Amino acid sequence: MLVNIDEIKEAGLQRAWDLAREVVDEIVRGDNAGYRAQGPLHIDGRLRKMERRVLFDARGRASLGAPCGRCLSPITIDVPFDFQMTFVPGDGGRTGEEGPDESHSAARSSRTFGVDEVNEETYSGKVINLDPVVREQLLLALPSYPVCQDDCKGLCPVCGVNLNERDCGCDRRVPDPRWAALEKLSKSGARSPQPAKQKSRKE
Repeated sequence: MLVNIDEIKEAGLQRAWDLAREVVDEIVRGDNAGYRAQGPLHIDGRLRKMERRVLFDARGRASLGAPCGRCLSPITIDVPFDFQMTFVPGDGGRTGEEGPDESHSAARSSRTFGVDEVNEETYSGKVINLDPVVREQLLLALPSYPVCQDDCKGLCPVCGVNLNERDCGCDRRVPDPRWAALEKLSKSGARSPQPAKQKSRKE
């Protein structure tokens, strides 16, 4: 997703991209929820120039599959993400002869962040690489704990049955450890020792 700033005219520039399923899988790989892409990621964007600044408005939607965080059933969710990013020049006199990946990394490594710079990135030369920004925004939009439904009952901790499908009847009460010793005695049928009888003495 490369954009040459010379292509951005006064009225702005409308662009659309489709990231392949394999690319989306690479982006979400390693997430604890185990997401997998169900199709390509479509992104609509508009770029505008304000002097040397470039304003990027984007809207995307990803279709992802993952196991439910409670019952482990496979689910598919749509993850929409809208964002606005401002690219500011940070070339320090570069000529733009370096590649887009190199110039983007060099600019990021030399910048410092202020309170008003959270939604700002720097660019060098005349080409802006939008891939790192889209990757970051998609990861920020991912639900950390996807579930099949808000009231999902999950799995039985005793037998592992899906409680959304049936009730297994297992005793899922968590015993109080303070009563564990007494419960053990009760189950074993142990009795308290009786005092020994004393033999009577004959006169």
